[in-house]
Amino acid sequence: MKRSIIFIILFIIIIFCFFGISNLLEYGDYEVNSYAADVTLENDGSMHVTEEWVVSYPEGYTVSYRDISYKKYNPDNPLYQEAGNRAGIEVLGVTVKGADGVPLGTSRYEWKLSGERDERGEIIECPAGMSECESIFVRVPSGFEEKMHFIYEYRITGAMTKYNDAAELNWIFLDRFETKIEKYELTINVPGIAREDIMAWPRGTSGTYEVQDGKIIAKGKNLKKAELLEIRILLPAEEFDVPARNRVNRAMRDEIIRYEAELAEEMNNRITIATVLFFGTFGMLAVLLVCAYIAYVKYDKEHTPEFSGKYYRELPADYTPAEMSYLYYFRKIHDEDITATVLDLIRKKYLLLDQNQESVTKKNPDFKLIRNPEADLKELKSHERVLLDWFINTVGDGKEVTLKQVENYPKISYQHALRFQNFTKSFVASAKLEGSKHDFFEKKVAREKSKMLVAALIPGFYIFLSFVLRTVYSVNITFPLVASFAALFLYAFYIYSIDKRSVKGNEDFAKWKAFKQFLLDFGNMKDYPIPGIVVWEHYLVYATSLKIADKVMEQLEVRLPKTIDDEELVGATYLGLGYRYPTYRLWYTFGRINSSMALARQNFTQTVVAYNTKKASGFGGGGGFTGGRSFGGGGGGFRSR
Repeated sequence: MKRSIIFIILFIIIIFCFFGISNLLEYGDYEVNSYAADVTLENDGSMHVTEEWVVSYPEGYTVSYRDISYKKYNPDNPLYQEAGNRAGIEVLGVTVKGADGVPLGTSRYEWKLSGERDERGEIIECPAGMSECESIFVRVPSGFEEKMHFIYEYRITGAMTKYNDAAELNWIFLDRFETKIEKYELTINVPGIAREDIMAWPRGTSGTYEVQDGKIIAKGKNLKKAELLEIRILLPAEEFDVPARNRVNRAMRDEIIRYEAELAEEMNNRITIATVLFFGTFGMLAVLLVCAYIAYVKYDKEHTPEFSGKYYRELPADYTPAEMSYLYYFRKIHDEDITATVLDLIRKKYLLLDQNQESVTKKNPDFKLIRNPEADLKELKSHERVLLDWFINTVGDGKEVTLKQVENYPKISYQHALRFQNFTKSFVASAKLEGSKHDFFEKKVAREKSKMLVAALIPGFYIFLSFVLRTVYSVNITFPLVASFAALFLYAFYIYSIDKRSVKGNEDFAKWKAFKQFLLDFGNMKDYPIPGIVVWEHYLVYATSLKIADKVMEQLEVRLPKTIDDEELVGATYLGLGYRYPTYRLWYTFGRINSSMALARQNFTQTVVAYNTKKASGFGGGGGFTGGRSFGGGGGGFRSR
C-alpha cells in the first residue's frame, strides 16, 4: 500500500475515533466491596458461572441490574474470527442475601430478565450499545440493607472457540460498572487439564493470576469503572467437543501467542491513553492531501519496470533469500528468512542433513545438521555465517546440532532466550547490511523529499492563527488546534517514511513478484514441464521467504512423480530424503525443518512471557495481568438505583 494512501487512512481513522468516543458512565454513591466468580468450562465449550457481588449501599436503593453480554464477534479484533461463531445464555438462578450473609426469603425480593417489566412498568434491558445481552433485574421493595450479597448463576453456551490446534476462551466478564470494585477474584476451572497445558492471559490495569492443575485464579484490587476484567485461555483442542458453529478450521495458536507476546512486552510500560477529540479543518487537510500527492508522484511512486509479464519462470537473481526479502519487503527481514537460510545452507551443502537414525514413522524426527568440513565458509554472506556459527558453535557442539537442540535452546532459561533474541537481531542486522550492498533503493530520495516538509508550515500557521483568534475573540480553539496538530504530525510522518526502490531494485522486484505468482499458479499450467528435484529445492528456499512454501509444496506433491531415478537425486538434499525413504514423502523433511524453526521461536516467546509475568507478580505458575486487549466475547456490568 502506498504511503499517500496510508496518510489518508490514518486521518480518516482519527476522525472516526472522534465520533466513536462513548459518553462517560454515570455512577452512584454505593460501593462494590467485592466481586467473585467461579467459572467451570464444560466439554461442549459452554461455561457455568456462579458469581457473587457484595455491595454497600446508602439508604434509599431498591433495585440492581446485572448486565451480561454474550456477544463473541468483535469487529475491532485484529486476529481472525468468524461472524457465525456465536454464544448464548441460560440464567439458572438468583439468590439475594442481607448484611448478615443469610439468604432473604423469596417473598422479600423478586428477580426478572430482559423483556419483562420493572416496578415502573418499563422494559428491562441492557444499556444502549450492548447487543446480545441479558439484564438480570433484582428488587427488594423494602429497600437494600447496608450491605447486600447478590449471587447469580448462569451458563454461557458456545463461550469457547475450537481451532485446529487449540481451544480458546476469550471472554470479558466485566467492562461496565458504575463505581470501582474494591476486590475481585475470578476462578476458571478446567477439570482434568494439567497446569503445563494451560496458557492464560488476564486483562486489567492491575492484578495477578496463578495457574494450577485444573484451574486459573485471577485476582486484584481497585478495579476502576473505566477498566475491564477479561481473560484469554488456550487449552488442548482435543479436550473439547464443541458445536460446529464454534469451530474455526484454522490454526491460530501461534498467532495468538505472538499477539499476546507483543502485549506482554508493553506490560511494564503501559500508559493511560488520552483520547484526542478533533474534527479536521477540511480546507487545510485538502491542501495537505494535494501536497502529499505531489510528494508521492515525485518521490514515492515506483519506477515503471521493463518487465511486465504475469509470470517469471526462473529465479530472477542469484542472491540469498534474506537479501531478496530486504528488497521485496522494503528493507525488512522476517522470521521466515531464518528458516529459508537454513534450507539454503542445506541446499548449498554447507550443512549436511543427517537422518540421525530416526524412524521413518516418527512424528517429529530429530534430524541432525552437520557442518560440512569441506565447504569454504569464506564464500558465505555475513548473515549466513551468523546463522551457521549460532547453530553449530553455540547451540551445537562445534560440529553438529540436532533440530530438537535448536527447538529447546530458548526453553533452557531466560538467559538462553535472550541469547536467542540477540542471535535474531544479529542475523537481521547482517542480512540488512548485505541487502544494502545491492543498491535496491534510491539514495537521493532522502535529500529531495525534505523539500516537501515546507508544507508543514500550513498547519503550523493554522495553530498560530487559532491562538490569535482565541486572544482577540475568546473563541474555543480546541477543534482547530487539535486538527492542526494532527494534520502536521501525519503529513510529516508520511514525508519522513517515503522510500523508493531504484530502477534496478524495482526491476528485480517486478520479476520476484512475477516469480511468486508463478509459484502460486504452476500447478495449473499444463504446458509447464516440471524441472528436477534439485531445482525445486532452490525454488522452495525463496518460497519460504515469500511465505508461500506450504502452497507450493501442495502442488509439488501432486505434480512431481512418485518415484525418481537415483541419477535424478544427485545433488538433492532436504527434498531428496523423501524419495530415498518413500515413507517420508516430500512434506516430511521440509515440514519438519519449518516446524522446528517455528517451535524455537514459540519457545522463545513463552520463556520471555513466563519470565515477565513471574517478575511482575511473584506467582510461580502465573504472573501479573498483561496490557492491551484480547477483544474477547462477553462483557457487562452492574447498575443500581
